[in-house]
Amino acid sequence: MATFAALRDTLDEFLTGHLEGLENEERVEALGWYCQGLGFEVEAKTALGLAAATNPEGVQARRQRFQRALQMGRFEHTEVFSRLQETVFESGLMQAYCIDDTGVAKKGTRSVGVQRQYSGTLGKVGNCQVIVSLHGISDSFGACLGLQLYLPQSWDVAERRTEAKVPEDVVFKKKWAMALELLDAARENGGPTLPVLADAGYGDSREFRDGLRSRELKYVVGISSQTSVWRPGTTVEVPRRVGPGRPNTRAEAVDGTDPVLVDVLARELLEAGKFKSICWRRGTKGPLEAEFAALRVRSAERRTKKLPPGEEEWLLVEREKNGDFKYYLASMSKRATLKTLVRVAKMRWHIERDYQDMKQELGFDRYEGRSWGGLHRHLSMVALMHAFIALQLEVFSPDEGDEEVDLE
Repeated sequence: MATFAALRDTLDEFLTGHLEGLENEERVEALGWYCQGLGFEVEAKTALGLAAATNPEGVQARRQRFQRALQMGRFEHTEVFSRLQETVFESGLMQAYCIDDTGVAKKGTRSVGVQRQYSGTLGKVGNCQVIVSLHGISDSFGACLGLQLYLPQSWDVAERRTEAKVPEDVVFKKKWAMALELLDAARENGGPTLPVLADAGYGDSREFRDGLRSRELKYVVGISSQTSVWRPGTTVEVPRRVGPGRPNTRAEAVDGTDPVLVDVLARELLEAGKFKSICWRRGTKGPLEAEFAALRVRSAERRTKKLPPGEEEWLLVEREKNGDFKYYLASMSKRATLKTLVRVAKMRWHIERDYQDMKQELGFDRYEGRSWGGLHRHLSMVALMHAFIALQLEVFSPDEGDEEVDLE
């Protein structure tokens, strides 16, 4: 991560443009100091640690101002992200949207949204909060465009909600539904029409994929090995009812064949020698490459639940060096090349880098308050500083920029 010591004037201008008018001048000033503190090389990115770094002669007074600005602030974190989105969109650096969630380990039961739940960050079930976020990314750029805490159903208790100051309009929603709302807010704020990337936690949801299609957005999303699809070229329809009784709802192949797991198709492709080596970008240790194969399929995972087969799309299969397979569904054009499918799918790496930088360098997971508003205002300040650094890295990068990707 870059420091901003030599860019103080640029930082002051950036923060003024994104914070001015959110609160009274005193609290806006405190928010600016808070952001600057997040950028310092301070081990403890808590309110106390940031106060000591930004005002060593008046630590407790500065800490109190930070806490009032975050915990008692009247502005919504969405206002910060609305301004930040405009800046990122104007930069023209995005090549895709990316959706994911990240866990924050917590002790106790009083921090808003905490419960024992699975977190990919922890790699297990643990006591944590889970934050769903939307990022604008390319091979070399990433910025958080919006986020929201996942509120489990166990928090549908008036006493807990009141104590944590959860707004009345915040109710339990599945993570894929939250992700679509974040995407809608960004698009309504002028966001460009770009592909959407996500891992299998979202890609396995037919509702999520259909939601992207209804918004006329292309996608490349991970799926699990147990996803069922119809083989290429299979004609599928719901048979007409013959005689009395309930109408048929189960889609069937005209030729009588059954759907097949993507894992089965991958092994057939391997036996047929269909995999090709593709390099999607050069990393710090050399070219990043693996073997890939792709074919056109239709999803079949909901054929028993009154939903028609999915639209025809690409099944992209990756064979890693250890022989393991990874699977993606991509709604890209039939004319898309294998290299394009791979390039877009692999762009998702940058959201993991964003999470790493925001946590390790900017205190994303160090907030000590328990309220809904305080947590989200803290996270929005982290995202603001992360975006500033990412934008400055692009300005001073010696690279000529990302290779253009044909998204049609």
